[in-house]
Amino acid sequence: MKKLLSLTLAALMAVSMLSGCSNGSDNSSTAQNSGEEPTGTITLKVAHNMDFVTIPDAVLAAGERLNEKYAAEGKDLKIEFETDYARIDWGEYSNNLIFAQKNGEGPDIFSVSDLSSLVEAGMMLDISDLMTDDFVEGIYTPYIVDGKAYAMPFDLPVRVIYYNKAALKEIGWTDEQIEALPTQMANGEFTWEQFLDLCKEVQDKGAATWGLTHRPGAGSDFLDVFRTLGGEYYNDEGKLVFDSEGLQRFFQEIYDNANTTKITPQNLTQTTWDTINTMVGDGTAFAYYGPLYSATYVAGAVDKTPEQFAEDVGFAVFPVSEYNDTPFCIAAPQGMGINATTQYPEICKDLFRELYSGDSIDQLAHHADTIFTLSSVKAANEMEDIKTNPILEKVGYMADLSVTPPNVDGLTTYNNELYKQIQLLELGQTTPEQAVADMKTQIEINLDADLVEYK
Repeated sequence: MKKLLSLTLAALMAVSMLSGCSNGSDNSSTAQNSGEEPTGTITLKVAHNMDFVTIPDAVLAAGERLNEKYAAEGKDLKIEFETDYARIDWGEYSNNLIFAQKNGEGPDIFSVSDLSSLVEAGMMLDISDLMTDDFVEGIYTPYIVDGKAYAMPFDLPVRVIYYNKAALKEIGWTDEQIEALPTQMANGEFTWEQFLDLCKEVQDKGAATWGLTHRPGAGSDFLDVFRTLGGEYYNDEGKLVFDSEGLQRFFQEIYDNANTTKITPQNLTQTTWDTINTMVGDGTAFAYYGPLYSATYVAGAVDKTPEQFAEDVGFAVFPVSEYNDTPFCIAAPQGMGINATTQYPEICKDLFRELYSGDSIDQLAHHADTIFTLSSVKAANEMEDIKTNPILEKVGYMADLSVTPPNVDGLTTYNNELYKQIQLLELGQTTPEQAVADMKTQIEINLDADLVEYK
């Protein structure tokens, strides 16, 4: 399928990063950290992890544009790149970055995960001066530590609710009703409780085998339902919150969905991504919640083009509920940072500026179009690539309803413990009350007390 990205497999980062990074060698006569303008050919090392290689490729394209501008200005300066694209666990990737940095071999520009650890390791350059009005409001939030921005967001991936249009047609909905559903969920006319009832109705009437599905592993997707139910997992200062009352409601719903209304398979956490993607893509499951960019995988699992997939599946934000009066979607931008020890900090910043305010904005639009996400940059969202994308053309309003949570220390541990309880609840092996108590015990054991606010 034309929208699916090719997956680039690479050797482990710890090995490749230690073999010729630009922090250790270059061909220029001077380096920017000397206070002088560099000349000649310089080499920047760009490291990236996971599937979406259109992120680092945008940096490379921006480099080509900058080289053209340098030549037009008569500058004796040319940027070349070494690339290191991997597809490994994010924790392993971050550890390899830190290991390479300690050996003086860290990359100049790299994809960012576990920001706090990278900041603590001294890897991250403060790029607060790049926070301009060119970006969607609040999109930098996850990359701010102690008031400073340490990475540039390259996109605005929102987490949404998928629903199968054919299933609604089968139970008697008109085309007009089906197309109106996202608007009703966005403006408060159709609630979360009504949506769960709809999932049950579709299943009971045989239009889908399952009413509601979710990811098969730990992740922040579950926090969207938690938030819909009025749960709180961080406070105004960005500190992790253990909200016992909110967790009780959330765990009760997880338990009921699998064991009472049975709209969710009891063994869903025991299945694979391929299975779930196929269930969502072929209509076995009526609804699913997760990132909009997962549509690339879902469509691919059932060999549908983006146009066919957009015809079959609709997308909506999380609606109001009995406990929450604000429709929303969570944005989880992917970003890249600059090494605090790079020899060329200003050139690296110029590459980023070229992407969000120069001639290379189209590269961010292309990235967004390719992976089915909105862009972090306002101007990119107005470009043809996004405006004519069969999926994105209908979800532009979601940028206005998006919430971008801060960088929360301890959230990975919290999500892992949350998922352990979800597994047990869906299998009927624990109760919501016990799940709250057990999760609290594990959080107290695994996280320092000063990292968590208990309520």
